[in-house]
Amino acid sequence: MSTRSRSRRCSGALLATAVLGAGLAVTAVGPSSATAVSDTPLVLADTNRDGAITTADAAGRGTWTKQRGALFLANLDDDQQTCPVIGADGTTQLTDVQLASCNDAADDVVNGDSDALDLARVRVLPVGAGAVDSVRVELRGVGAAKVNVFVRRGAGDAADDWTPLPAHGILPADLLGTGVELGVEGTDIIRDESWDGTVTVRVVHRAGARQVATDQVELRVAPLLFVTDRMPIEKLYMADNATSVYEGATMPEPTAGTIRSQRNGDALAADFLAGMDRIQDDVELVKLPSMQGARGGGNGTDIWTQDIMEPGLMSIPSASGEQQMRVFVRAPVRDGRDNAGSNPFRQTGRVVFTELRGPDVAGVQHFDPSYVPATIPGMSYDSRGSTGNYGTVPAYEHDGESFPLGRKVLGAVPGTGFTADPAFNEMLDRQGFQDPIVVDTSWLSVGHIDEFMSVVPADNDRGWTVVAADPRLALDLLTELDDAGRGGETLYTPYDAAPVEGNTPPTMTVAEAVASPAIASGTAIGHAGVNRALSVLKRETGLTEDDIVRVPVLYTDARGLGRVGVQIPNAANLIGTGHDVVFIPTQHTPAVDGEDLFQAEIEKRLAEVGTDVQWAEDYFYTSRSGQIHCVTNALRDTTYGAAWWTEGASATPGTGTPTVPAPLATFSHVVRPTVQGRFRVGRTVRIDVGLYNATPETVSYRWYAGTKVIGTKAAQKLKRKWVGKRIRVKVTVTKRGYAPYTSVTTVGKRPLRK
Repeated sequence: MSTRSRSRRCSGALLATAVLGAGLAVTAVGPSSATAVSDTPLVLADTNRDGAITTADAAGRGTWTKQRGALFLANLDDDQQTCPVIGADGTTQLTDVQLASCNDAADDVVNGDSDALDLARVRVLPVGAGAVDSVRVELRGVGAAKVNVFVRRGAGDAADDWTPLPAHGILPADLLGTGVELGVEGTDIIRDESWDGTVTVRVVHRAGARQVATDQVELRVAPLLFVTDRMPIEKLYMADNATSVYEGATMPEPTAGTIRSQRNGDALAADFLAGMDRIQDDVELVKLPSMQGARGGGNGTDIWTQDIMEPGLMSIPSASGEQQMRVFVRAPVRDGRDNAGSNPFRQTGRVVFTELRGPDVAGVQHFDPSYVPATIPGMSYDSRGSTGNYGTVPAYEHDGESFPLGRKVLGAVPGTGFTADPAFNEMLDRQGFQDPIVVDTSWLSVGHIDEFMSVVPADNDRGWTVVAADPRLALDLLTELDDAGRGGETLYTPYDAAPVEGNTPPTMTVAEAVASPAIASGTAIGHAGVNRALSVLKRETGLTEDDIVRVPVLYTDARGLGRVGVQIPNAANLIGTGHDVVFIPTQHTPAVDGEDLFQAEIEKRLAEVGTDVQWAEDYFYTSRSGQIHCVTNALRDTTYGAAWWTEGASATPGTGTPTVPAPLATFSHVVRPTVQGRFRVGRTVRIDVGLYNATPETVSYRWYAGTKVIGTKAAQKLKRKWVGKRIRVKVTVTKRGYAPYTSVTTVGKRPLRK
């Protein structure tokens, strides 16, 4: 197991850059009309991602690639815990949109000393005395509106050491001789095609009115990643069944149903605490507000804590290894009353911002206001958007590719009603890392991946295995029990657990289950559905049948709709703790040789991969509509594992160490690009890419009207709807052995006219 430090000091990076700056003073170069990037670096960032800024970062600094390029954080946490959770009058409830709008990047200050750690560093190198009159920093590209930039004075450890970069971008003259350190924070994550996450920091040297040298570095915002169940749990969350998700809301007297939920929840919590004792690590059980009802009210509890958010992380290299920010991503599941308005989400998801956002913990939500979930008979409204339908597989290597933090997994049938808000899924895909694996969950009554698969630690080369539902195994075990003359026994056996008053135990017998057409149908549907999904995972990850632990899960097609639920608590709906103890719902099947039939089989199979089981009582808490994974969520130790930015690099055989690519050569212009054609509506303009110091092997184009992409070919016809917009074209050239090179050319001196 490898681990990474979450909390970082940046003094090491400052020392490295100070030494670097001393030997790279820049003098004026080139004629007065010089616009080309300087051969001598004027600005550097952590391009090679080793946590320090040195001369090794010079190669490829001007263009970000997946293998090489500096990173910055979307600074969406609340380090000083100043974000409001209720209106200024103390009574008005904030909307979903208002709750999400507050974070450390929503202003132009560094919010406390710890917030300084969230800044990515960019080093403007020293200038020789008298060489230039001014140095200006310019932000280029769509990302210019997505970042805040600060100038450092002092050591940089304190918030007061940082001041916003002036609007004119001119750096303080008294700092030029020793170099200037900038701090960059992102104001948002990558969400859609409007922004690829990059920003260019350009430095311009001037002598009087003359521009004498320029240089630039391109950075990209760190991707939004999901945690994996291989990461050890620090906090386990479940509903408190008592407190409103609305701040200060007055609670009515609990109903009989609420009291029953509280008592059933207490029984489950007791088993969780017992399991935490077995883990022998610092794991905390935390109960979150769950009472919702009408907006602002408090009637009705939402116990499904898994379905309101997905835990994630964002991080960048730092002097000590990594600066991390944990994230809770609000589920895109809709409320149904205000889908296109300011309160579109399931109400309980408010806890992402009201309870969990804070120091080094961010909250994120994303949705398309025009999306209307399809109505599917027998399925809860927009159930596909619940985050029980999202997860990950942990780190693996397959087909020459390395995924150090694994990949996202989601359930969907794209292009049909069996999918969540497509804008949310697109957002995940555009992160560029943890490429999502999509499996079909349309055969399930709730439609979630956690109804048939989970991940647990294992004593194998991967360090983990998939636990998958096996409905045939479940039916076979019951058939053997029936054949042994025990068909008259009920499926539900109470053992020592006395049901809370008001709970009604089921009466189905073993023989009735074996003969049930609904269970026979559920078994066939479930067997086919599980195997379809596993075939996708095998293809994508290299899993084999030997890597999968199949456990008995008794599916039923009780409604005859061709989608299955469970008759017995779902053993595949478990909690992988990241330790060698997993939590699985108590099965309550008849005993054989003094042991619960299903539990004995499950324990035997998991023992083969080195995993122990803590049984957890939720039979009546969830009423088999979901199980213990569905009613919990987790904050995990995200320092576990390797750095995500090594994704894609093949491992060196026999070492397990990702291969570090050799430094790449860099392109430079001999003749800069020009645009030809008349700049008028209805006319076609064409970009001539100019000449480079090496012949490109590929050339790609991207035309913009303002910030909107309008074309991807060398020629572009100008349309009336773009009148008043600045038209630009971005050209990217590539060649093996060279870092990709991008230039942006503005068409005309003014916005497009008729």
